[in-house]
Amino acid sequence: MSRPGAASPLGRYFVLSTAQVAPRDQRDFWRDTALNRSEPDFPSAASSGSFQARVRGVAAAGGELREGLSDAVIMRRTASCCRRDGSDEIMLSFIVEADRPGQYRRGDSVLEVPAGAVMINDSAVPFIMAMGRYRSVNLRLPRAAVAAVLRRDPAMLGGRLLSPSPFNTLLFGFLTQFAGAMAAMDDAARQAALTAAIDLALASLHREVSDGMLGEGEHADGLRQAARRYIDGNLHRQDLSPDHIARTLRCSRTHLYRLFAQDGGTVMGYLREARLARSHAMLADAACRLTIGEIALLCGFDDPSTFSRGFRRRYGCQPGDVRREARVMTPGMAG
Repeated sequence: MSRPGAASPLGRYFVLSTAQVAPRDQRDFWRDTALNRSEPDFPSAASSGSFQARVRGVAAAGGELREGLSDAVIMRRTASCCRRDGSDEIMLSFIVEADRPGQYRRGDSVLEVPAGAVMINDSAVPFIMAMGRYRSVNLRLPRAAVAAVLRRDPAMLGGRLLSPSPFNTLLFGFLTQFAGAMAAMDDAARQAALTAAIDLALASLHREVSDGMLGEGEHADGLRQAARRYIDGNLHRQDLSPDHIARTLRCSRTHLYRLFAQDGGTVMGYLREARLARSHAMLADAACRLTIGEIALLCGFDDPSTFSRGFRRRYGCQPGDVRREARVMTPGMAG
């Protein structure tokens, strides 16, 4: 078992595992080694018996990559942690697998982090991250290197998810493949791969900022349109909630609400209107042979009476009235 230490010119490969530690000491061992930059807690469900975790990685002057598996843990980065270690890192956390979405709390803001998401952490800001059993790949970057690429304070990045762009998908794929192969590499190969990973990550962050993906500006319109397109294409889903939409778009629920509020509306207001408009269009199509109940279900209404009340409030008539009028107006369809 080796531990992280001073990086050599070609980087230092290290492995940490609780497998060779007595069960009663495993949590303390993990707290003092892999999680020594936070003040971790272990959920009560995992407070007795063994605690299984393993991390391997490579560290060099330009950054550090870690791939790890862990049982449930709560990582608390406090103000004292930030002061103690200098707060000089920006970290990309790639959640490869998780038995449930992570919960990231920063002040009063809470962000759900599902498997497949990429979280950006600013080591200068206190936060709490609660995870179930998970596998992740973390890339730590020097704050100065990120600031040089962005030409601004990297603090704007903290507590955000990377957008699901093709470039970021490429980055995610490269890091996970590198993490899986690093044990079989020699030092020179690991250093070359780490350098490439750092370059890709810095390019990704630069693109996010320069394209407005992490800002409010022009991208707000694009994200709002993406949310509307997703809603319009998934009206039949009963789980189409603000939380679900925000997870799909990899933004916070608060940010999603703010996007719709800029137009004077709400997420649920748009969803309700889209469902009613779709049902009205189908009822007004004389060639549609679906029953009113089937139309309601396809438009996301699982309760016929709720559908009828909402339809009447919106259009001033019953769904059946629209269907009868459409068939009367179409030759050969009456009766």
